[in-house]
Amino acid sequence: MDFFNNEVFLIAITFVSFIGAQLLQRKLGLKLLNPILVSMIVLIVFLRSAGIEYDTYKEGGKFIEFWLKPAVVALGLPLYKQLSAIRKQILPLLISEMAGCVAGIVSVVLMAKFLGASHEVIMSLAPKAVTTPIAMEISGAVGGLPSLTAAVGYAPASSGAWQDFR
Repeated sequence: MDFFNNEVFLIAITFVSFIGAQLLQRKLGLKLLNPILVSMIVLIVFLRSAGIEYDTYKEGGKFIEFWLKPAVVALGLPLYKQLSAIRKQILPLLISEMAGCVAGIVSVVLMAKFLGASHEVIMSLAPKAVTTPIAMEISGAVGGLPSLTAAVGYAPASSGAWQDFR
């Protein structure tokens, strides 16, 4: 059972479940089979059946979190290459980004409250409108769970945003 508690194994099982969930969604063509949701369910079932505590699993997650931060920095180069186009459209971009962020935060907080989520969960969901590493830092600062924030901050492949990282 020590093998199941190994951080590298737990990271590997996370990636395998996520990639498997992506393949399942593509093969069946069902948008309802969100890879994050499916992989979370698979991981929960696995952790419970193997008797692995969440804190043990979370220890391996710190390595994934570590690599999310440089990924955000790497997004700077494509933005820099489009700087002239961005400058031409700065006002509409700023207004639409602000409106989208506010609508995202308000809608998720109200829905979470309506569904009876705890304060900790609400604080984990609220910063979802920004990039995942930044949202995780905000979540931790306001009393949320950064790991939950990371899970809800994922952009599905169908949106096109995630495809840039492949």
